[in-house]
Amino acid sequence: MTLIEKIRADIISGKFPPGSELSQTELAAAHGVSRIPIRDALHSLSSEKLVELVPGRAARVISLNPEQLGEIYDLRTMLECDLLERAMARADTADILEIEYALQKSSLEAGRPGWQTGDWLFHRALYEPAARPRQLAIIEELRTSCVIYAPKYEDLAARTENWLKDHRVIVEAYKAGRAGDACRVLREHIAAAGAHLAMT
Repeated sequence: MTLIEKIRADIISGKFPPGSELSQTELAAAHGVSRIPIRDALHSLSSEKLVELVPGRAARVISLNPEQLGEIYDLRTMLECDLLERAMARADTADILEIEYALQKSSLEAGRPGWQTGDWLFHRALYEPAARPRQLAIIEELRTSCVIYAPKYEDLAARTENWLKDHRVIVEAYKAGRAGDACRVLREHIAAAGAHLAMT
């Protein structure tokens, strides 16, 4: 695991919660490296929107207020539903097989540490047939901004079946070409995640 991956994992796991400062000196000591690779890693994480660089001070894990979080989820809803509809119009048999594989994999990982990776694998598989890489990249960036709040899903295990059911319903509508149904469930799915974070 690279240095960037280690620091990213610590942020996503909640070891460094939203708003916490990241001291280059302390990180260097913890990872047994000089401050230069730590500085470079923090710059990379800044480009991923996980860290904000504070001039003259330590870097800081991003923190979103309720209004900012709400805006992100509004944007996600618009962009993801649009991309889903476009993807459904272009998807072929190979795409459907990839989606079904991603569904199985994400279902197996649901509720376990690192479940976010499998969840994005599934959603990305839904959207990729649209062949709109810029829009997909924007969606991934928006989702990454929410990843730091993943530790707040402490009751995820009790809710897992609900969102896995959403995934299955979306796939069935996808395969049947029912774009309206697929987008409606996806919209509700994203809204439920946003509402949960807003309450924590």
